[in-house]
Amino acid sequence: MSAKRQQRRRNVEDEPRYVIGMDAHSKKLAISIWDWSDRFNACLHREIKCVDIEAMVKTYERHVDLDSITIIEASTNAAILKRRLNEAGFRAEVVRSDTIANKERKRKVCDIQDAQNLALAYVKGDIEEFVWTPSDTYTEYRDIMFAYRDTSKEVTRVSNRIWSICSRKGYKLPIRGGKAKTDTLRATIKETNITGFAKEQLEMLLDDHDRLFKRKEELSQKIAEIVLSNPRMLKLMQLQGVNYKGAFALEAAVEDPRRFSKASKLAAYGGFSPIVDSSGDEEERAKKHGGFKKPLDGEGRQDVKFFFTEAGQSVLTSCANSKLGKWGWAMINRGKPRNKVACAIGRKLLTYGWHILRGDPTPNRVSEAFFKRKMRTFHQTISAKRMHELGYGTRDEFANAQAALIYGILPKAEGKAEG
Repeated sequence: MSAKRQQRRRNVEDEPRYVIGMDAHSKKLAISIWDWSDRFNACLHREIKCVDIEAMVKTYERHVDLDSITIIEASTNAAILKRRLNEAGFRAEVVRSDTIANKERKRKVCDIQDAQNLALAYVKGDIEEFVWTPSDTYTEYRDIMFAYRDTSKEVTRVSNRIWSICSRKGYKLPIRGGKAKTDTLRATIKETNITGFAKEQLEMLLDDHDRLFKRKEELSQKIAEIVLSNPRMLKLMQLQGVNYKGAFALEAAVEDPRRFSKASKLAAYGGFSPIVDSSGDEEERAKKHGGFKKPLDGEGRQDVKFFFTEAGQSVLTSCANSKLGKWGWAMINRGKPRNKVACAIGRKLLTYGWHILRGDPTPNRVSEAFFKRKMRTFHQTISAKRMHELGYGTRDEFANAQAALIYGILPKAEGKAEG
């Protein structure tokens, strides 16, 4: 028996009287209530096999004692169900989705049996930790990030369809991106007198592209202003290659860095777990999930992994003379694939980010000049007019003020700062 489980056994007097297992779906849920007043012999108290999600709180108020704990299996709506129960005064916790994966199940899916298994897993001490759930503020941050991700995918999808039609019809391909891309193609349609269904289809796609691109820009501006108001997100931007979107994605995903005892755990959570050579079934599945000849196993948060992999590529491209950039190019010159090296740099950046989120001091100020340049660019991204409305000065004043918050307490750097 593990030390954590032994500790749980010793503290059973602090446990609630009732343990409730909940199996929830999008519209319905099943709950199994167990009386645990006898710590050595829990007995089934009540089962409710089909409850509407909207009626969950009222059902609890009628049938569930406040001296209870509800165990919810992690799913898309687990966090909101937990929040609703907590607001009503009931204790609820979310557990990993594989908590009952190894339990013997009936031939057909049985929600109430799964609910029983969740409750009994807690009673028997099989659940050693609960799944962390974000606060309301950070839930909104995640919603914004998901909206930005989905909008970016839609912009790319529509752009690819425009390119496909132009290629198939022999029209001049619009090579510029963003709003200029649609302006260029509209001019081409007018100049070459494109008519018929092809014109109708292109104009429809161009309208979709403009609408989605405008929405993407609005979400980018919203993210930028959130980062501007969050000191911890701004501090994350001292990482080479990490822009304001990467800082926002990491902070929104983590919120509380104390839930990661080691930097390697945050790296795994962020999707930077390397695939290892092994004959085991789990490793083989990870290879299939990650993709053929991919360096990572495909798990973790895809948004964090995307931005920090891009950050790794940016270090190799724009920060090649930095210490991290030199290390990356040394690996490439030794025969390592560039994408694999970019992932390794992304993992290192995520490790540094763990220290920043924890409030660890910046080890040196060699990146101060680089950070100031990034802050000037960030000022320009938000626009001088908007920064003035928010109470900030010029680009240089803003950059110097933000750098002073991070590097002001450190001794002056010797020699020229590295960019």
